Amino acid sequence: MQYMTIETAQKELDNLIDNVSQFNEPAVIVSHNNKTVIVLSMEEWNSIQETFYLQSIPGMTESIKNAASEPLEHGRDAKEVDWGV
Repeated sequence: MQYMTIETAQKELDNLIDNVSQFNEPAVIVSHNNKTVIVLSMEEWNSIQETFYLQSIPGMTESIKNAASEPLEHGRDAKEVDWGV
């Protein structure tokens, strides 16, 4: 994670936006009175929002953990799944 002063962020705003967007690495900006903010790429922000949403669904976290622990040979091809559509 990159840390910078507010002065540097102001001078390098275009580069800051390019780097955060390209590398999905947040940047921390520190103000004169030591207040801090984090700059995230839109992709990273959407990922965080999706995680919050999935965690809000009862049982979803446990379901994901269970699925991740299953050996791949126990899986099914997506074409075999009845999606109910």
